[in-house]
Amino acid sequence: MNQFAQIFSLKRLHLFEIEDQKWCPKMIRDGVTDFLQHIVQVFALYRPISSRLANALNSSRQKNIIDLCSGGSGPWKFLLKELENHNLKVTLTDLFPNHSAFQKTKSLYPQNVNFLKSPIDASKVPTELLGFRTLFSSFHHLTPKQAQEILQNAVDAKVGIAVFESTQRHPLSLLYMLFTPLLVLLYVPRIRPFRWSRLFWTYIIPLIPFIVMFDGIVSCLRTYNKDELKALTENLTGTPYHWEIGLEPIGKLPIGVTYLIGFPKTSEPVSKNN
Repeated sequence: MNQFAQIFSLKRLHLFEIEDQKWCPKMIRDGVTDFLQHIVQVFALYRPISSRLANALNSSRQKNIIDLCSGGSGPWKFLLKELENHNLKVTLTDLFPNHSAFQKTKSLYPQNVNFLKSPIDASKVPTELLGFRTLFSSFHHLTPKQAQEILQNAVDAKVGIAVFESTQRHPLSLLYMLFTPLLVLLYVPRIRPFRWSRLFWTYIIPLIPFIVMFDGIVSCLRTYNKDELKALTENLTGTPYHWEIGLEPIGKLPIGVTYLIGFPKTSEPVSKNN
């Protein structure tokens, strides 16, 4: 058991994910992000951090959110309902925008959701995009240099930023990833809007199940832990920030949602529990 534990105490491995590659066909990438977004909703993976996000928004006095690396819209279908009393305005963005997924989320919350069709680099957010920045299940895609650039870009703009990751370098997380192809086969027919291409690349040529499993395992292996997130904040320059870093557990499981939340010290702290 000690040897097993040592394996998962190694430094993160920045391997490649298929979905990140420019050569990955859009219909397959969209199929993968559609599934991931659906699972986030079905299992409410980000329920544990909804109150923490609400506190961060209250502390930074923000109702406008710029969601970076949104994928298939992330957890916003659930979170907007969970935080409906906050009257949030969310702008979805991505380097590879999934327009159909963004449009679906906007149709459900036409007063609260907008999206950008053009690619947005999370490390170079246009100055006209004002609001509290969020990243869900995407920070692990970045090298330490890229991750620090995204944090520095938020500090330079003097805006709040929150990073949430539902993957971890933990045996339970990796075990779950081995079963994701079965979840893909089970849930793909339920994803809306319906697309024949999604069925083709799931059941005829099962690239979507394979990529979900492969990228999921890689995601776990390159997810930043709490100490690594803390190190990313230590060399940031400019406006002093409050930083809160931790793990919000899922029930009694030893895994959960890793978070990093920061905003200028002119605002109140998110909480006293770090």
